[in-house]
Amino acid sequence: MRKVETDITARLDALPWTGSHTRFLVALGITWILDAFEVVIVGNVLGSMKASLGLSPVQGSLLVSGFLIGAIAGSFLFGYLADRYGRKKVFIITLLAYSLGTFLTGFAWDFYSAFILRVIAGAGIGGEFAAIHSAIEEFVPSRHRGKVDGIVVASWNVGSILASLTALVLLKNMPQDIAWRFAFFLGGVIAVLVVYIRRHVPESPRWLLSRGLYEEAERIVREIEEKAGVRPKVKAVEVPVFEGSLAEGFKVLVGRYRWRFLFSASVSFTILTTYYGMITLIPVSLAPSLNLSQEQIPLIFLMGSVGGLIGGIITALLADKVGRKPTGLGILILSVLSTLCLILTEDFYLPFALYSLTAFSFACVGYVTAMEIYPSYIRATAIGIVSIIGRIGGTLAPPFVISLSEISHRAGLYGILGFWVFGLVCFTLWSLFGVEAKGRSIEEIT
Repeated sequence: MRKVETDITARLDALPWTGSHTRFLVALGITWILDAFEVVIVGNVLGSMKASLGLSPVQGSLLVSGFLIGAIAGSFLFGYLADRYGRKKVFIITLLAYSLGTFLTGFAWDFYSAFILRVIAGAGIGGEFAAIHSAIEEFVPSRHRGKVDGIVVASWNVGSILASLTALVLLKNMPQDIAWRFAFFLGGVIAVLVVYIRRHVPESPRWLLSRGLYEEAERIVREIEEKAGVRPKVKAVEVPVFEGSLAEGFKVLVGRYRWRFLFSASVSFTILTTYYGMITLIPVSLAPSLNLSQEQIPLIFLMGSVGGLIGGIITALLADKVGRKPTGLGILILSVLSTLCLILTEDFYLPFALYSLTAFSFACVGYVTAMEIYPSYIRATAIGIVSIIGRIGGTLAPPFVISLSEISHRAGLYGILGFWVFGLVCFTLWSLFGVEAKGRSIEEIT
C-alpha cells in the first residue's frame, strides 16, 4: 500500500473549534436521537399499533425484529459503501431510507406492509451508524474527539426522552388507532428536515486522502481555515492510500487489526446485550417481582434516560480529560457494582438510578474507544461489522435473560451481570495492551 506525505490531517487536528464544527456535529449527531426515537416510540405505541392492525403478539414482536434485521443488513452494506464511495453520499442515502421507511409506516395497513417498512427504516439507521461515526472521528480535532463523540452517543437519551413524551401526548390527545400513525409521520418529517441540513456538510478530508483525492481534501480544509481566520503551521505526516477491494480491506481488518477488531466487537456486544437485556427484564420480570405497577414502568424508563444523559455527558468529558482506558475501566467497574446492588437489595429505585448513571453511559466511552482505532480506508466497514455483532447480541440477550428470570428475577440480573463481567475482562486486556488514544491523531493511533 502506497503512502503520501501531507499536512492536511495535522491541520485538521490543529484547528480551533469553529462554527463549521458545530454545524457538522449537529447535522450528523442527530442520528443517535433519531435511532433512540425510533426504538422507543415503537415500544410506546406498539400496543395501539397491534390493536389497530389486528396483529398477534408474535407479529407485534416481529415488527421490532424487522427493524433489527434491517439495521444488521444496513450496517454491513452502507458501511462498505461509505468506505468505497465516501461518507457524505452514504449519510444522505441512509437518512432518506430511514425517513421513507418511518414515514410510510404511518400508512401501514397490515403486518406485511409494516414489517417491510420497519426493515427499510432499520437499514437506514444501521447504515447511519457506520457512516456518521466514521465522519465524526475523522473530522473533529483530536483534542476534542473523545468528548464530542461521547456526547453524540449520550444524545441517544435525548431521543428516548422525546419519544416517551411524544407518545404520551399523542396517545392522550388522539384516538389510539390514529396516534401511532402520527408518531411515525413525525419521525419521518424530522428526518427529512435533517437531510436538508446535511446538504452543506463536507466530505471527510481523511477519507478523500485515503482515496488519493488530495485537491478536494485541501479545498475543504482551506475553507474551514479561512472561516476560522487561521492557518496552522504543522509537520506533514504519511497517510496510506488504499486502492483495493472490499475483500482486500477485510483482510487488513482481520489481519493487521484483528485484535482491535475483537476488542471493538466485545465493546459493541457488551453495550447492546446489557441495554436490551435490561429494558426487556424491567417490564417482563422485575416489575411483577417487585410489585411495580405498569404505570410506573414509563417513569422508570424516563429515569433511566435522564440518568444515562447525565452520566453520558460526564463520561464523555472524562474520556478526553483523563483518558479512554481509566474512564472505561471505571465505568465498567461501577456498572458491575450497581448491577450487584440491584441483585442484593430489595429496593429498586435508588440502585436503578445508580445503574442508569453508569451502565447507560458506558457507550459514551466504549464506542469512542472502539471506533477511533482504525485507518480511514476501512473504518466504516469495521464499524458496520462491529455494529452487526452488537445488534445480534442485543437481539439474543432478551430471550436469554428472560429465560433465566423464570427461575427468579435475580437470576435474570445475574445474566446481565455476566455480560458486564465479560466487558470488564475485555476492556482490562485492552487497557493493558491496547493504545490510549486521548489527544492523539487518527494517523498516530493507527
